[in-house]
Parts: sequence; C-alpha cells; structure tokens
Amino acid sequence: MKKMLLAGYYGFGNLGDEAILEMTLKQIFEITDRENITVLSGNKITTSKRYNVNTIDRYNVLSILNALKSADVLIFGGGSLLQDVTSKRSIYYYLFLIRLAKLMNNKVVMLSQGIGPLISEKSINAVQNTLSLVDYITVRDKHSKEFLEALGVDEKKIFLSTDPVIDIRKDDSFEYEKQSVRKVCFSLRNWKDSDVSVKISKVAERLIDDGIECHFIPFYYKEDLQLIAQVEEILGSKAVYYKERLSTGDAFDIIKTMDVMVGVRLHSLIFAAAANVPIVAVSYDQKVDHFVNSVNMKIACTIDNIDENIIYDEIIEKMKNESEEKAMLLKSVEELRELTNINYKILKEITNG
Repeated sequence: MKKMLLAGYYGFGNLGDEAILEMTLKQIFEITDRENITVLSGNKITTSKRYNVNTIDRYNVLSILNALKSADVLIFGGGSLLQDVTSKRSIYYYLFLIRLAKLMNNKVVMLSQGIGPLISEKSINAVQNTLSLVDYITVRDKHSKEFLEALGVDEKKIFLSTDPVIDIRKDDSFEYEKQSVRKVCFSLRNWKDSDVSVKISKVAERLIDDGIECHFIPFYYKEDLQLIAQVEEILGSKAVYYKERLSTGDAFDIIKTMDVMVGVRLHSLIFAAAANVPIVAVSYDQKVDHFVNSVNMKIACTIDNIDENIIYDEIIEKMKNESEEKAMLLKSVEELRELTNINYKILKEITNG
C-alpha cells in the first residue's frame, strides 16, 4: 500500500485544525492501514497518542526528508495554509514541503484548502509557481477555486469540496428534550484593536438579563483563554467559562446543547452547523464569510465593527424561529456533506494508483 505523509497546522492545540486532522484521518483509515500514515506535528508525542499514528516533528528537516524518501504521497489535510495575513513565514514552509516532496518523486494532494488572503505580490508569485507542481487540489469554497483559476492553476486539477469538519459526528442524534433555560455559546478571538471582549460582554449582559445562559469556550487555548478571562472580569459569575483544555469531542458536546452559537472562530461555527445549532457569525477573515455563505446565511458584522445591537437581535431572532432556522441549516449542511466525497475519491485514486 502507498505510504502517506500528512501535513497541516497540527499539534498546536487549535481545535479547528485538530478536527481537520481527525476527519481527514477518518477518511484515510477507510482506504489504508494506519501504519501507512505519518503526520507532521508541532507536538508529535501528543498527536501520536491521540490518533495512534506515526508522527514526526514538523520542524525537523532531516526527519521530513527521510519520511518523504519512504512516502509516496504528501497530503495537506485542510485549512488556510496558503495565506500571508496571520503569518508571513508559514506559507513558505508549506510551499517548501511541496517542492521537497516533488524532488523526492512524491505525489502531492491538497485537500479542502481555503486559499488566501494573499497580500504580498511575492506570496502570490510563490503560490502560483509552486501549485503548478501539485497533482490535485480540492478547495473548501468557490472563491478559492476562482482565485486559483485566476492564478492560472490548471483547472483540471482543482475540485470544489468543503471543510471536512462539517462531517464531525454526523451520525449523532441531535434530538433533545426542550431545555428550561436557553443557552448561547460564544467563541471569540482577538483581532488587532477590536476590543472584542468588552463589546461581546455587553451582548452577553443583555442576554443574561433576559434569563439566557451565556457560555464562553476556547477554540485555540493559548490565545482564547486570555479573552475569556477578560470577559470574566466584566461579567463575573453571571456566565459560564470553560478554562480547561478541551478535546474536539468535549467542545462538540458543549456546543450541541446550545440554542445559538456566536462565533468568531471559523470552526466554532462549523461545529455548530454540524450539530444543527443556529449560528451568528462575527467575521475577522474571508474564510468566515465564505463558510457562512455556503450555508446560505450572512455574517452579523465584522470584528472591527462589532454592533452589539445587531448581534443581540440576531440571537433573539434565531431563538424565535428555531424550527425554521434548524431546518434551513440542516438542508445546507447536508448539501455541503456531499462535497466531502471528492476528497475520498481522490485519496482512493492516489492510494490505488
């Protein structure tokens, strides 16, 4: 069987990226045995224990070279890897891996990619030149597909997919007894000078005054915990705060019991959609807009222009129209789930080819 090396932003405690790895591995395990898979990780011991796979340090070039020597395919499992907004260096790390893999005669497959934003002309040129070497690219939104085609990437290599996390726990039942108390979950992130904790706390205070429980959950532990602490300083014991490191399963189990999810973090919104929990999105990046559009909704506002009244009104509206909101969301999610099949087909072709 073919040997696979899997790359992405894994092992850093970001629940979105860990969920991407989890769902990508789930598809791969349907095709090949786990001993044929090695994962590049920022914390190889944790990743190895959690998923029971071979791992190597993503920064150890010698280990990567040796892994590529014995591998047949380099797979990028999803995410916004090719962007230069949150980091100017990471994009070149992933482009370097592609070129190294091709030098070692590996196939290269990029799955469920969100392309961009790309601000620098240097980044755009580097992506354009390197992606011509890739064998298959599936993208998680039509904007990424159009962007790659505009760059001149061979459209025969590009396929429309979606974020694999939309399939998380898809066989779960989400029928619950009606709760006596309404609950809203918030997943926040800092962004420049947006003052997000103060503004969202005002929304939460209004909801609490209405008798609605407010829960605050970290998706990227090392960054989000500070925000949760800031919210707690304002709201005190009136809200519920999750301060421990959560697994993807823990986070999903919390979110699935909510009436509404207010998310800045992309994957908090995807978890909620997968659990059929209505969403209110505050966008900090085009990827949030693209996902919300894909479930036929619109963002409430952007993170640099948070409107407390709009967010509050949207939450109340979602609760009032709960049945309709859930039915519309379920229909959109079912359509998205069909798109994940292309990832499976490509993985199977590459493995058997």
